Amino acid sequence: MSKVTMRVGKTGGWRYAFCRLLVLAVCLAAVCVMMAGCSQEEPPVQGQENAVPVYYKNISHTGINYYMYQSEASTREEQILDVWDQICRKPTQTDRESAIPSEVLLLTFSIEGSNLNLYFNSALAQLDTTSQLLLRAAVVKTFCGIAGIETVTFFADEKPLTDSNYTPLGAQSSSDYVDIISNGLSTTRKTTLVLYYTDETGENLRKYTQDIVYGSSYSLEQDVIRRLIQGPKEEGYYATLPSAINLISINVKDGTCYANFDSSFVTEALPISGYTIVYSIVNSLCELAEVKRVQIMVNGDSNIVFKENISLASPLERNLNYVVTD
Repeated sequence: MSKVTMRVGKTGGWRYAFCRLLVLAVCLAAVCVMMAGCSQEEPPVQGQENAVPVYYKNISHTGINYYMYQSEASTREEQILDVWDQICRKPTQTDRESAIPSEVLLLTFSIEGSNLNLYFNSALAQLDTTSQLLLRAAVVKTFCGIAGIETVTFFADEKPLTDSNYTPLGAQSSSDYVDIISNGLSTTRKTTLVLYYTDETGENLRKYTQDIVYGSSYSLEQDVIRRLIQGPKEEGYYATLPSAINLISINVKDGTCYANFDSSFVTEALPISGYTIVYSIVNSLCELAEVKRVQIMVNGDSNIVFKENISLASPLERNLNYVVTD
């Protein structure tokens, strides 16, 4: 694990100098700024030649956008320091504003695998909903642009940052902030996904919740399946679908969600209970408002008998008999 302590000031100049001293302390030099133009397209794949999309909020505080920043840092820790300074720096353009309020201090960060832990002072938790949402979106989408960083976890006053229900937000990925770009807040919504992963036995389901922000054209059904394939971030929860599986199509009609997978649904099925797999999909999708039942198909065919003689010929409804509570 890598851990570096740093503080954020109210102006960019001395903060940059402070970060430089920290970098020198680990025998590496942090570097100055080279800005690229602003765009409304999604940035390129993360980590390409140290080019990082640095996100800022627009002047009306309705969304975020980015410019490409070419970091010359030679290590990931140094690059995090360098990019953090860029996020905090007061932009010279009149249509840009840093998403980091001056009272919010980043005290420490650590890296665990592909997750970046950011430890802030208590001011982060005290921000209004809009300011905190824009800050989180800008920070997550920026740092997930650094090679090797896939998720960001926020802490305030050494405690995990929570949502309005006092539930820890957990590791946040760039996709958790879909469409919060430019005038994003005027066209996005927030919801809580309820997903069902398995436990260590592979015989039971465990309920898992995840807050997300999404755009009006975003497919929640597709996102549910994507998250089941990716698997959970927290300990005690395990994936129910193989990483190699492909979702061919998914749509909802008259309360029935039709989820069409490729043949790997059968051939690459994980060595866990078939009921766990099937009802992980069915229960998770049935948590969405428009879904009452789920028809699972393989290459367009529903005449499938899966694992323990589970017939997929007809749509299946929610079944909580396999769900265990903590």
